[in-house]
Amino acid sequence: MKVGLALAGGGASGGAHIGVLRALEEAQIPIDMIGGTSSGAMVAGLYASGMSTSDMLRLLPTLTRRHIDIDFALLPRMLKRQYPGGLLRGDRLYQFIKSAVAERSICDIQTPLAIVATNLQTGREVVFSSSTCVAPTIHSVDDEFQFPLWETIGEISLAKAIRASISIPFVFQPIEVGDMILADGGLVDNCPVRPVRALGADLVIAVDTITPFLRLRGKLMLKVRNLAQQVVNISLARHAALSALEADLFLTPPVGPIGALDFPRLTTVAELGYEYTKKRIPSILHALS
Repeated sequence: MKVGLALAGGGASGGAHIGVLRALEEAQIPIDMIGGTSSGAMVAGLYASGMSTSDMLRLLPTLTRRHIDIDFALLPRMLKRQYPGGLLRGDRLYQFIKSAVAERSICDIQTPLAIVATNLQTGREVVFSSSTCVAPTIHSVDDEFQFPLWETIGEISLAKAIRASISIPFVFQPIEVGDMILADGGLVDNCPVRPVRALGADLVIAVDTITPFLRLRGKLMLKVRNLAQQVVNISLARHAALSALEADLFLTPPVGPIGALDFPRLTTVAELGYEYTKKRIPSILHALS
């Protein structure tokens, strides 16, 4: 049986994925293929490139708020009617990713990997994959329209694929790859169960951190920032719920309220993911058997 892992996006809460991987490793549960969206794409890419969870945990404290590079030229650009599409340039975070995965091409990664981004021009899902990842085909009633659910691309650097997947709309500026303008994969598929299944997984474990966040009790603050964040979270959680229907196991580490760029809490969040998964190892082993 080939086991696949689908890691959902969720900003800094995605640090819990490292803890999940660590617990699975300790239980000697093999991960034969892996996929991720946004912050899940970063963890999936690091893991598929050969980085151990121990190395990831050592890397977390080096990701700080100094990697948040505000585009101070944004206002002058807007006055000139030039719209880069996000408050943050994303260059420092891209350099951080490059230093972690080097200059590897995604097609050279040995572990089957799927990283999801969104083509803003077409609204289509783009899957950067290191191996065969055939998309199901959508047919209209009269077959006038036929198109695959996603476009698969293998010729791209791993760092750039991750950078595309984490481009949160209006926060990180999208990037151009060929004739495509790419943004966060969470717009179309925040928990890539289908792509991981297409890589050849017989059993898929999906991991989502946004769903338990929405279940926290408390009155919603009617401020623009709170409402905007809630709207995004509702959309991401809905994607995760649909993915959960197709996954064989659905893990929801409760990380509590956390901002998308709350980097100082990454180590704590990873520990929460580890403790959550460790308690559920017997259930996971039972499902695998």
